[in-house]
Amino acid sequence: MTTRMPGVPWTGQRGCYGADGAAVPCAGRAQDGALRPGVPWPDPRFTPDGATVLDGLTGLVWSRDATPAEAPLTWAEALAFVDGLNRDGHGGRTDWRLPDRRELLSLVDRDAAKPALPAGHPFHNVTPHWTWTSTTAARVPDHAWYVDLDGGRLFWGNKGQYFLAWPVAGRGSGLLAATGQARCYDSRGNIVACAGSGQDAAVSPGAPWPRPRFAVEGDSVWDALTGLWWRRAADLADGPVAWGEALEAAAALARRTGFPWRLPTIAELERPARIVAPVDGCAPVAL
Repeated sequence: MTTRMPGVPWTGQRGCYGADGAAVPCAGRAQDGALRPGVPWPDPRFTPDGATVLDGLTGLVWSRDATPAEAPLTWAEALAFVDGLNRDGHGGRTDWRLPDRRELLSLVDRDAAKPALPAGHPFHNVTPHWTWTSTTAARVPDHAWYVDLDGGRLFWGNKGQYFLAWPVAGRGSGLLAATGQARCYDSRGNIVACAGSGQDAAVSPGAPWPRPRFAVEGDSVWDALTGLWWRRAADLADGPVAWGEALEAAAALARRTGFPWRLPTIAELERPARIVAPVDGCAPVAL
């Protein structure tokens, strides 16, 4: 079997940390920075070409200018602005769109901040601020997901707020899966026709989900989208626990079952699912 997880990129995290935030040795720890599961980044990862940059990890093409609008926009304005880039042939392309939440998160380096981008990246005009995605927050559909490029946080904001817009183009290599969003919404949260909207559900740029996606095997679940195993019971610790306690709960499960269960990385948990598979892709992981 392969040595990396299919469909889930490495987060970029190289260090390990204690509960107080202090750096600690990674040896013997089941943290992200020690295990580094996921598809490794190519070196070099980014290839600039005039006004565009090709990401060798995902196959996506990004505007080299990370803030082409030069000012924050509402969500509707951001979608319209990107449509205008296509009319103008920005960077010689006419397939620009707002990235979905998975695409924008793929740029984040979890070992970096201010901005949370890989060291040596070729982008310019990068503003460590909130940046829109094309993905509506289904729980509150008058909100859309954004990524904070200061520290890489993902959250939702009201569509009437003013955030930045960083356009992406191309269909990618198939590494990133679709988000699963199937409807389009206006700024008030009303369902609208997707055609020509530029929204996540209209473009659906990621790899489609297999059907069926999940296969149950005893106490575990196989995710055919990512190749990861998850524990079927989502609450391993029977309630909220501190991070260190969560790491130990997963380690205890691994000792008890003989499988290399671990906490998922943030990229694995975002896929989405509840509890993940082993670092070598041949055994499971836990939450």
